[in-house]
Amino acid sequence: MSSFQCICQELGVPIANEKTVGPVTTLTFLGLEIDTINRIVRIPANKIVALVSLLQKLITLKKVTLKDLQSLVGALSFFCKAIRAGRAFIRRFYDAMIGVKQSHHFIRINASLRADLLMWLTFLRNFNGQTYFTESTWTGNSVLNLFTDSTGSVELGCGAYFNGQWVYFQWPSHWRGSKIMKDITFLELVPVVLSMAIWGERLANCKILFHVDNMALVSILNKQTSKDKHVMNLIRPFVYYAMRNNIIFRAVHVAGSYNCIADAISRKQWQRFRLLAPNAHHQPQSIPDHFWESIYNLKLTDC
Repeated sequence: MSSFQCICQELGVPIANEKTVGPVTTLTFLGLEIDTINRIVRIPANKIVALVSLLQKLITLKKVTLKDLQSLVGALSFFCKAIRAGRAFIRRFYDAMIGVKQSHHFIRINASLRADLLMWLTFLRNFNGQTYFTESTWTGNSVLNLFTDSTGSVELGCGAYFNGQWVYFQWPSHWRGSKIMKDITFLELVPVVLSMAIWGERLANCKILFHVDNMALVSILNKQTSKDKHVMNLIRPFVYYAMRNNIIFRAVHVAGSYNCIADAISRKQWQRFRLLAPNAHHQPQSIPDHFWESIYNLKLTDC
Protein backbone atom coordinates (compact mmCIF):
# COMPACT_ATOMS: atom_id res chain seq x y z
CA MET A 1 0.00 0.00 0.00
CA SER A 2 2.84 2.38 0.85
CA SER A 3 4.53 1.74 -2.52
CA PHE A 4 1.24 2.23 -4.36
CA GLN A 5 0.56 5.53 -2.59
CA CYS A 6 4.07 6.77 -3.41
CA ILE A 7 3.57 5.96 -7.10
CA CYS A 8 0.20 7.76 -7.12
CA GLN A 9 1.77 10.79 -5.46
CA GLU A 10 4.62 10.84 -7.97
CA LEU A 11 2.21 10.61 -10.92
CA GLY A 12 -0.20 13.14 -9.45
CA VAL A 13 -3.07 10.65 -9.08
CA PRO A 14 -5.39 11.83 -6.28
CA ILE A 15 -6.38 9.31 -3.57
CA ALA A 16 -9.39 9.70 -1.27
CA ASN A 17 -7.70 8.94 2.04
CA GLU A 18 -11.03 8.70 3.87
CA LYS A 19 -11.97 5.78 1.59
CA THR A 20 -8.58 4.09 1.65
CA VAL A 21 -8.42 0.87 3.67
CA GLY A 22 -5.67 -1.65 4.11
CA PRO A 23 -3.78 -3.66 3.75
CA VAL A 24 -6.30 -6.00 5.43
CA THR A 25 -7.45 -9.60 4.96
CA THR A 26 -11.14 -8.81 5.56
CA LEU A 27 -12.83 -6.02 3.65
CA THR A 28 -16.42 -4.90 3.10
CA PHE A 29 -16.96 -4.19 -0.60
CA LEU A 30 -20.30 -3.33 -2.22
CA GLY A 31 -22.09 -4.48 0.94
CA LEU A 32 -20.37 -7.88 1.11
CA GLU A 33 -17.66 -8.84 3.60
CA ILE A 34 -14.77 -10.59 1.83
CA ASP A 35 -12.50 -12.70 4.06
CA THR A 36 -9.38 -13.82 2.16
CA ILE A 37 -7.98 -15.90 5.03
CA ASN A 38 -11.03 -18.13 5.46
CA ARG A 39 -11.95 -17.68 1.77
CA ILE A 40 -15.49 -16.65 2.66
CA VAL A 41 -17.95 -14.02 1.42
CA ARG A 42 -20.45 -12.95 4.10
CA ILE A 43 -23.86 -11.37 3.51
CA PRO A 44 -25.12 -9.12 6.36
CA ALA A 45 -27.81 -10.74 8.52
CA ASN A 46 -30.13 -7.74 8.18
CA LYS A 47 -30.09 -8.16 4.38
CA ILE A 48 -31.19 -11.80 4.74
CA VAL A 49 -33.99 -10.91 7.17
CA ALA A 50 -35.25 -8.14 4.86
CA LEU A 51 -35.27 -10.41 1.79
CA VAL A 52 -37.05 -13.25 3.62
CA SER A 53 -39.71 -10.78 4.80
CA LEU A 54 -40.21 -9.48 1.25
CA LEU A 55 -40.45 -13.01 -0.19
CA GLN A 56 -42.99 -14.04 2.46
CA LYS A 57 -45.09 -11.04 1.53
CA LEU A 58 -44.98 -11.51 -2.24
CA ILE A 59 -45.53 -15.27 -2.26
CA THR A 60 -49.03 -14.80 -0.83
CA LEU A 61 -50.09 -12.32 -3.53
CA LYS A 62 -51.71 -12.97 -6.90
CA LYS A 63 -50.41 -9.73 -8.39
CA VAL A 64 -47.51 -7.41 -7.54
CA THR A 65 -46.64 -3.89 -8.64
CA LEU A 66 -43.69 -3.25 -10.92
CA LYS A 67 -42.06 -1.22 -8.14
CA ASP A 68 -42.23 -4.10 -5.64
CA LEU A 69 -40.93 -6.60 -8.19
CA GLN A 70 -38.04 -4.27 -9.04
CA SER A 71 -37.20 -4.07 -5.33
CA LEU A 72 -37.18 -7.86 -5.14
CA VAL A 73 -34.97 -8.21 -8.22
CA GLY A 74 -32.55 -5.65 -6.80
CA ALA A 75 -32.27 -7.58 -3.53
CA LEU A 76 -31.85 -10.92 -5.31
CA SER A 77 -29.19 -9.47 -7.62
CA PHE A 78 -27.24 -8.37 -4.55
CA PHE A 79 -27.35 -11.91 -3.13
CA CYS A 80 -26.28 -13.40 -6.46
CA LYS A 81 -22.98 -11.51 -6.24
CA ALA A 82 -22.12 -14.12 -3.60
CA ILE A 83 -24.45 -16.97 -4.67
CA ARG A 84 -23.80 -17.24 -8.40
CA ALA A 85 -26.01 -20.28 -8.99
CA GLY A 86 -29.04 -18.25 -7.88
CA ARG A 87 -28.98 -16.18 -11.08
CA ALA A 88 -31.14 -18.83 -12.72
CA PHE A 89 -34.01 -17.80 -10.46
CA ILE A 90 -33.94 -14.10 -11.31
CA ARG A 91 -34.38 -14.47 -15.07
CA ARG A 92 -38.14 -15.03 -14.98
CA PHE A 93 -38.65 -11.93 -12.84
CA TYR A 94 -36.84 -9.84 -15.43
CA ASP A 95 -38.95 -11.41 -18.18
CA ALA A 96 -42.16 -10.63 -16.27
CA MET A 97 -41.24 -6.93 -16.14
CA ILE A 98 -40.77 -6.58 -19.90
CA GLY A 99 -43.24 -4.09 -21.36
CA VAL A 100 -44.46 -2.81 -17.97
CA LYS A 101 -43.56 0.89 -17.79
CA GLN A 102 -45.45 2.42 -14.87
CA SER A 103 -44.25 1.59 -11.34
CA HIS A 104 -47.85 1.24 -10.06
CA HIS A 105 -48.89 -1.23 -12.77
CA PHE A 106 -49.51 -4.81 -11.63
CA ILE A 107 -47.79 -8.00 -12.78
CA ARG A 108 -49.48 -11.36 -12.28
CA ILE A 109 -47.53 -13.92 -10.26
CA ASN A 110 -47.94 -17.10 -12.29
CA ALA A 111 -47.04 -20.63 -11.19
CA SER A 112 -43.44 -20.36 -12.44
CA LEU A 113 -42.75 -17.09 -10.61
CA ARG A 114 -44.33 -18.47 -7.44
CA ALA A 115 -42.18 -21.60 -7.66
CA ASP A 116 -39.06 -19.41 -7.94
CA LEU A 117 -40.16 -17.33 -4.95
CA LEU A 118 -40.67 -20.49 -2.93
CA MET A 119 -37.26 -21.82 -3.99
CA TRP A 120 -35.52 -18.65 -2.76
CA LEU A 121 -37.50 -18.67 0.48
CA THR A 122 -36.62 -22.32 1.15
CA PHE A 123 -32.95 -21.64 0.49
CA LEU A 124 -32.72 -18.52 2.67
CA ARG A 125 -34.42 -20.19 5.64
CA ASN A 126 -31.42 -22.54 5.84
CA PHE A 127 -28.72 -20.07 4.75
CA ASN A 128 -26.16 -18.87 7.32
CA GLY A 129 -25.07 -15.89 5.25
CA GLN A 130 -21.67 -17.36 4.33
CA THR A 131 -20.45 -18.71 1.03
CA TYR A 132 -16.95 -20.01 0.33
CA PHE A 133 -14.76 -19.04 -2.59
CA THR A 134 -15.13 -21.63 -5.35
CA GLU A 135 -12.13 -23.45 -6.78
CA SER A 136 -10.30 -21.65 -9.58
CA THR A 137 -10.38 -24.60 -12.00
CA TRP A 138 -13.18 -26.71 -13.46
CA THR A 139 -13.47 -30.30 -12.23
CA GLY A 140 -14.69 -32.84 -14.78
CA ASN A 141 -16.02 -36.39 -14.65
CA SER A 142 -12.57 -37.77 -15.47
CA VAL A 143 -11.39 -36.44 -12.10
CA LEU A 144 -14.59 -36.88 -10.11
CA ASN A 145 -15.63 -40.19 -11.66
CA LEU A 146 -19.23 -38.97 -11.62
CA PHE A 147 -21.40 -40.52 -14.31
CA THR A 148 -25.17 -40.78 -14.82
CA ASP A 149 -27.43 -42.57 -17.29
CA SER A 150 -31.12 -43.37 -17.88
CA THR A 151 -33.17 -45.87 -19.85
CA GLY A 152 -36.48 -45.37 -21.62
CA SER A 153 -38.09 -48.55 -20.25
CA VAL A 154 -40.47 -48.38 -17.28
CA GLU A 155 -39.20 -51.82 -16.20
CA LEU A 156 -35.76 -50.30 -15.66
CA GLY A 157 -34.63 -46.90 -14.36
CA CYS A 158 -31.58 -44.68 -14.00
CA GLY A 159 -28.19 -44.95 -12.35
CA ALA A 160 -25.29 -42.85 -11.11
CA TYR A 161 -21.71 -43.70 -10.13
CA PHE A 162 -19.34 -41.54 -8.07
CA ASN A 163 -15.89 -42.67 -6.93
CA GLY A 164 -16.97 -46.19 -6.03
CA GLN A 165 -20.36 -45.19 -4.68
CA TRP A 166 -23.44 -45.83 -6.81
CA VAL A 167 -27.20 -45.58 -6.81
CA TYR A 168 -30.05 -47.09 -8.82
CA PHE A 169 -33.51 -45.55 -9.11
CA GLN A 170 -36.40 -47.61 -10.49
CA TRP A 171 -38.92 -45.69 -12.59
CA PRO A 172 -42.31 -45.46 -10.81
CA SER A 173 -44.79 -48.04 -12.11
CA HIS A 174 -47.52 -45.40 -12.54
CA TRP A 175 -45.38 -43.77 -15.26
CA ARG A 176 -46.21 -46.71 -17.53
CA GLY A 177 -47.94 -45.52 -20.70
CA SER A 178 -47.33 -41.82 -19.95
CA LYS A 179 -45.59 -39.49 -22.37
CA ILE A 180 -42.97 -38.78 -19.74
CA MET A 181 -41.36 -42.14 -20.52
CA LYS A 182 -40.72 -40.87 -24.04
CA ASP A 183 -39.12 -37.64 -22.80
CA ILE A 184 -35.50 -38.81 -22.65
CA THR A 185 -34.31 -35.32 -21.67
CA PHE A 186 -36.41 -35.45 -18.52
CA LEU A 187 -35.35 -39.02 -17.79
CA GLU A 188 -31.65 -38.17 -18.24
CA LEU A 189 -32.03 -35.24 -15.84
CA VAL A 190 -33.39 -37.42 -13.00
CA PRO A 191 -30.05 -39.11 -12.11
CA VAL A 192 -28.20 -35.78 -12.42
CA VAL A 193 -30.48 -34.28 -9.75
CA LEU A 194 -30.28 -37.47 -7.70
CA SER A 195 -26.47 -37.24 -7.77
CA MET A 196 -26.60 -33.69 -6.43
CA ALA A 197 -29.07 -34.75 -3.72
CA ILE A 198 -26.78 -37.56 -2.54
CA TRP A 199 -23.26 -36.25 -3.16
CA GLY A 200 -23.77 -32.47 -3.31
CA GLU A 201 -21.99 -31.86 0.00
CA ARG A 202 -18.89 -33.67 -1.27
CA LEU A 203 -18.86 -31.36 -4.30
CA ALA A 204 -19.18 -28.19 -2.20
CA ASN A 205 -17.31 -25.07 -3.34
CA CYS A 206 -16.27 -26.70 -6.63
CA LYS A 207 -16.70 -25.73 -10.26
CA ILE A 208 -18.17 -28.92 -11.72
CA LEU A 209 -18.03 -29.86 -15.38
CA PHE A 210 -20.80 -32.39 -16.06
CA HIS A 211 -20.35 -34.74 -19.01
CA VAL A 212 -23.78 -35.61 -20.43
CA ASP A 213 -24.62 -37.77 -23.46
CA ASN A 214 -27.81 -35.83 -24.29
CA MET A 215 -27.36 -32.59 -26.25
CA ALA A 216 -30.75 -31.15 -25.25
CA LEU A 217 -29.95 -31.67 -21.57
CA VAL A 218 -26.53 -30.03 -21.97
CA SER A 219 -28.26 -26.88 -23.24
CA ILE A 220 -30.85 -26.94 -20.43
CA LEU A 221 -28.25 -27.37 -17.70
CA ASN A 222 -26.16 -24.51 -19.07
CA LYS A 223 -29.17 -22.19 -19.41
CA GLN A 224 -30.70 -23.51 -16.16
CA THR A 225 -34.17 -23.17 -17.60
CA SER A 226 -36.60 -24.99 -19.90
CA LYS A 227 -40.04 -24.43 -21.40
CA ASP A 228 -40.97 -27.96 -20.28
CA LYS A 229 -42.66 -27.59 -16.88
CA HIS A 230 -41.72 -31.14 -15.87
CA VAL A 231 -38.06 -30.52 -16.65
CA MET A 232 -38.27 -27.30 -14.62
CA ASN A 233 -39.63 -29.31 -11.69
CA LEU A 234 -36.20 -30.96 -11.62
CA ILE A 235 -34.08 -27.95 -12.62
CA ARG A 236 -35.26 -26.07 -9.53
CA PRO A 237 -34.01 -28.65 -7.01
CA PHE A 238 -30.84 -29.10 -9.09
CA VAL A 239 -30.00 -25.39 -8.84
CA TYR A 240 -31.11 -25.38 -5.19
CA TYR A 241 -28.51 -28.05 -4.38
CA ALA A 242 -25.93 -26.01 -6.30
CA MET A 243 -26.80 -22.91 -4.27
CA ARG A 244 -26.83 -24.75 -0.95
CA ASN A 245 -23.41 -26.31 -1.60
CA ASN A 246 -21.93 -23.32 -3.45
CA ILE A 247 -21.38 -25.28 -6.66
CA ILE A 248 -20.82 -23.63 -10.03
CA PHE A 249 -21.65 -26.03 -12.83
CA ARG A 250 -21.38 -26.33 -16.59
CA ALA A 251 -22.33 -29.17 -18.92
CA VAL A 252 -20.57 -30.52 -22.01
CA HIS A 253 -21.60 -33.32 -24.36
CA VAL A 254 -19.89 -36.71 -24.26
CA ALA A 255 -20.50 -39.79 -26.41
CA GLY A 256 -22.57 -42.52 -24.75
CA SER A 257 -19.80 -45.07 -25.38
CA TYR A 258 -17.79 -43.41 -22.57
CA ASN A 259 -20.61 -43.86 -20.06
CA CYS A 260 -20.49 -47.66 -19.64
CA ILE A 261 -20.61 -47.93 -15.83
CA ALA A 262 -23.72 -45.79 -15.38
CA ASP A 263 -25.29 -47.47 -18.40
CA ALA A 264 -24.84 -50.89 -16.75
CA ILE A 265 -26.44 -49.64 -13.51
CA SER A 266 -29.45 -48.12 -15.27
CA ARG A 267 -30.07 -51.40 -17.13
CA LYS A 268 -29.57 -53.53 -13.99
CA GLN A 269 -26.74 -55.39 -15.71
CA TRP A 270 -25.04 -56.18 -12.39
CA GLN A 271 -22.47 -58.65 -13.69
CA ARG A 272 -21.31 -56.17 -16.34
CA PHE A 273 -21.29 -53.40 -13.72
CA ARG A 274 -19.00 -55.42 -11.41
CA LEU A 275 -16.63 -56.15 -14.28
CA LEU A 276 -16.45 -52.45 -15.21
CA ALA A 277 -16.20 -51.23 -11.60
CA PRO A 278 -14.68 -54.02 -9.47
CA ASN A 279 -13.93 -51.62 -6.59
CA ALA A 280 -17.48 -50.30 -6.35
CA HIS A 281 -19.30 -50.53 -3.02
CA HIS A 282 -21.34 -53.68 -2.51
CA GLN A 283 -24.50 -51.77 -1.56
CA PRO A 284 -26.08 -48.78 -3.35
CA GLN A 285 -26.51 -45.39 -1.72
CA SER A 286 -29.80 -44.67 0.02
CA ILE A 287 -32.13 -42.38 -1.89
CA PRO A 288 -33.20 -39.32 0.19
CA ASP A 289 -36.88 -39.30 1.21
CA HIS A 290 -37.43 -35.83 -0.24
CA PHE A 291 -36.23 -37.05 -3.64
CA TRP A 292 -38.65 -40.00 -3.56
CA GLU A 293 -41.49 -37.64 -2.68
CA SER A 294 -40.68 -35.13 -5.43
CA ILE A 295 -40.61 -37.86 -8.10
CA TYR A 296 -43.59 -39.88 -6.97
CA ASN A 297 -45.72 -36.76 -6.46
CA LEU A 298 -44.94 -35.47 -9.94
CA LYS A 299 -48.20 -34.63 -11.70
CA LEU A 300 -48.48 -36.43 -15.02
CA THR A 301 -51.32 -34.30 -16.31
CA ASP A 302 -50.68 -33.58 -20.00
CA CYS A 303 -47.46 -35.60 -19.84
